[in-house]
Amino acid sequence: MTSHDALFTAQALIEQISPEFAQLTADVKEVAKASRDPALIAVLLFKLAQERQKTNQLLEEQARKHEELLTQLKNHTTQSPSLTNPTQSNTFGGPATIAVLPEADQKILSYVQTQGQADAMQVQQSMGYKNPNAASQRLNALAKQGHLSKVQSGKRVVFLPR
Repeated sequence: MTSHDALFTAQALIEQISPEFAQLTADVKEVAKASRDPALIAVLLFKLAQERQKTNQLLEEQARKHEELLTQLKNHTTQSPSLTNPTQSNTFGGPATIAVLPEADQKILSYVQTQGQADAMQVQQSMGYKNPNAASQRLNALAKQGHLSKVQSGKRVVFLPR
């Protein structure tokens, strides 16, 4: 079998297995032959430039919409002082929003505010925790988040409302 026969057999096999692939390779071969024509290259470059222009327009529109959304978000957060903490700022330069606290933390904050101060034992008893560790962890987390102040009084740690 000569190399020409092997090539013919391979092409026949490709056409049997995948007619779409055979058509695609035939199209590619025709484009390769026609690519020697400067007029075809000019048309392809013109189409490429048009597509690039459309893509740039789409990207500019998306960037404009993104800027509008950022402006609206910034205006919304500055108009809602009840949802913001003026001591913190976000990456946009405006005030940062406060996360909603879990109900248990809200109860602890309310308890500390009504009592004026509280320690882990008092919170344990008022909230019904089995040991003071759970109350201590919650109080420390609230202090770390800036909702309470933590003061050492001898061996006892007292938490005050801010």
